[in-house]
Amino acid sequence: MEERNPLSLFFFPFPKKTVNLNCIFFIGLSEIKDLLWKTAMLHICKTQLQGSILITEMYEIIGSHSLHLSLSFLELMRSGRLMSLSVPAGDLNSLLPDEDGRRLYIGMKDYLLSTSLDDITQTPCKIYWPASPDRIQNCIMAGKNLQTDCANFLRVLELYNQTHLYACGTGAFNPRCAEEQMLQYEDTESGKGKCPYDPHQRTATAMIDGELYAGISSDFLSHDTAFIRSLGERHVIRTEQYDSTWLQGAEFVHVAAMSESDNEEDDKVYVFFTERAQEAEGAAGKVLYSRIARVCKNDIGGQRSLVHKWSTFQKARVVCSVPGPDGIQTHFDKLQDIFIQRGKEKKNPLIYGLFTTTSNVLNGSAVCVYRMQDIIRAFKGNFLHREGQQYKWTEYTGKVPYPRPGTCPSSTYGGFKSTREYPDDVIFFSRTHPLMQEVVNPLGGHPLLIRVGVPYKLTRLLVDRVEAVDGQYDVLFIGTDSGLVLKVIHLPKDHSLISVCVCVCVFCLQQWLFAGSAEGVVQLGLFHCDLYGQACAECCLARDPYCTWDGHSCSPYMLTARRRNIRQVNDDGNPLNQSGLQVEAEEKTLVVAVGNSTYLECLPKSHHATVTWFKDVGENSLEQHKLVVIDRGILIPRAELNHGGVYHCQLEEHGFRWTAVTIRLIVWSPTFVSAQPWYQDVMALINHGKLERHCKELSQRHSNKESGNHKHNKQDRKRADRHRHRGGAEKEKGRGRKNRSQMQISAKRLPRSA
Repeated sequence: MEERNPLSLFFFPFPKKTVNLNCIFFIGLSEIKDLLWKTAMLHICKTQLQGSILITEMYEIIGSHSLHLSLSFLELMRSGRLMSLSVPAGDLNSLLPDEDGRRLYIGMKDYLLSTSLDDITQTPCKIYWPASPDRIQNCIMAGKNLQTDCANFLRVLELYNQTHLYACGTGAFNPRCAEEQMLQYEDTESGKGKCPYDPHQRTATAMIDGELYAGISSDFLSHDTAFIRSLGERHVIRTEQYDSTWLQGAEFVHVAAMSESDNEEDDKVYVFFTERAQEAEGAAGKVLYSRIARVCKNDIGGQRSLVHKWSTFQKARVVCSVPGPDGIQTHFDKLQDIFIQRGKEKKNPLIYGLFTTTSNVLNGSAVCVYRMQDIIRAFKGNFLHREGQQYKWTEYTGKVPYPRPGTCPSSTYGGFKSTREYPDDVIFFSRTHPLMQEVVNPLGGHPLLIRVGVPYKLTRLLVDRVEAVDGQYDVLFIGTDSGLVLKVIHLPKDHSLISVCVCVCVFCLQQWLFAGSAEGVVQLGLFHCDLYGQACAECCLARDPYCTWDGHSCSPYMLTARRRNIRQVNDDGNPLNQSGLQVEAEEKTLVVAVGNSTYLECLPKSHHATVTWFKDVGENSLEQHKLVVIDRGILIPRAELNHGGVYHCQLEEHGFRWTAVTIRLIVWSPTFVSAQPWYQDVMALINHGKLERHCKELSQRHSNKESGNHKHNKQDRKRADRHRHRGGAEKEKGRGRKNRSQMQISAKRLPRSA
């Protein structure tokens, strides 16, 4: 998601069906510091797909707020920066940016594409990598579908080093991997433990120090879900197989390495997933919980037990719920996506989680934020324990062996050089007690953002750190299963906590968002500053961290700019006063006949603004008449004389009030008798320029008609002279005078329209 000049959102034609945003990422991340937040919604862009025409519109805002900026598809097209890349083969699943090589890798069915990261419309390089004919035939004989199962669906894309890409595909239920640039089937290696058999199973991978960490379903039937480390010089290591206390039907979401201390020996790898929770199963049946698990990077398994298995594996529940007034929590238990926002302090990142409900009754999504110290605290807490299958899970109250299970081997803790030197009781305890009692609660104890009762779910999440004059802000970009892209900003509660760090944004002039679905990739800009309006106050009220008032227009904010830009994001201070401008109210005059309907419209550019209508003091109140006050105006179904008056549309946003529109409504009746004809009042309401033009047209028609009458008079006089010479002078003479008199009277008449 990024931009060159003003912001644009880029979409492309899709086939006639719902689009699911499978992957979403952007280029140009800055650094972050731990903050406290409150939510403020900026704007949301919704895409509706109808045949080959893509309609882009702004949709209602999350929560009780509303969108700020509404963009139509035509406006995006006119911006001239709509970039898209369709993939005829379909089933796009993986996107991988290579910022050093300025390339974008796209994994799909039987193909690996490579296109420019700066302009995806450039012709991509294609590598055809199908499954072998024998494997396709075996897949079909196993009862799988030729189109949706028996092909090579690329599911793993990782940068192996600066010159090679490591890719894995399902290979028609026979996963294969390769790291060579020219992918030929005979040059590949087995992908077991690296890539799933089933293309419909979700996979989470990360290449860390030349080793592949993968959360996958590792067997043909997708029963064995495992977290596995492979490649590199060390032996393959994985979670305990077919042990439901470790993993039970896990669906992996994200893998990341995080440092907890200055000691590199204590570095760990975290994996986020959703699984069936044994501790919650009962009469209600299966229950899903979101989890976070971790292992030590230097874990090589045990000596006599847990051989080639993780000996430091631990997991804890991640909670994202809404506290109810009666103490009952509304939980969002299915994890959809994770984004880790790192700052200068690498050990204290913020973790953004995107969750959905698992209930068929309540359909909703939520975003929760977690601090690293809260996660570490959960893993330092007590363990859960169960005596047997017929017993409930309870807190473990016995003695915990030393070194504490989950501790990484290092000189700091007992001088153990590897996990193989751990005592047997430590390895046994790690095997039987992987679950922690304490849960990881979100920052503030509640979700940052909630969306319920809508026909879509939030599925993908990205966060961009933006540097502003008054601090740093995180902007969320959220994808949905129906093709929406949501844009949300966080404002910190306590501005004194902000430590302004001047970051160098490498791609500040080319900030793009890349979104992929099964049919293709789009390149979207992060902001549309020029669409917020031409006034300083409108730009300030937009509160878009990407935009600033430069003295002439609303333009993208650049840290390198040496001008004194006005950029108001937080709630302190009045943007109208900061801009040095006052918003002038638009004045209108409307005329309506008695008994007819009319509509008083007020359309603020900012949909954050609250609209309130007033009449001048002394006028009758709105409630006394049959008026319908709707979201953006007043509807008068049947006008009456007492409806006339001056109406004021007042806007309020973030505590600031101003009058946007003043409407003078005149109600007249054709039967109403006044001192002067009613049409004079109507003519007085016509615009002066239009009235003058109307009078000129009437004068021109009058002149043309008078000229025509004069010509007819000359012809009549000639005929009268001829009749006189023929003896009928007196009769024709009288007739001629009568005709001339009628013509003169007719010529002096004014048109009815005058």
